[in-house]
Amino acid sequence: MQKAAIKREAKKAIDELSEEKVRVAMDFLGYLKEKEEMEATLEVLSSRELMAQLREAENAIKKGMLEEFIPWEKVKRDV
Repeated sequence: MQKAAIKREAKKAIDELSEEKVRVAMDFLGYLKEKEEMEATLEVLSSRELMAQLREAENAIKKGMLEEFIPWEKVKRDV
């Protein structure tokens, strides 16, 4: 099932719930969102290569070597 169809079904199911059950569902959705964010964070932290790149970037910033970085405005345009 596609994401849009799943969202439509979820909205329909929510509309049929009592206010109390909607609150429970929102709490659970919050938990799932937090869990997904934590998993992504742990994935980054467990990558030796990525952590090394982050340390290099922090050192470059501390040394004032900002020309090594791509400005956010340019990155945003290219995405």
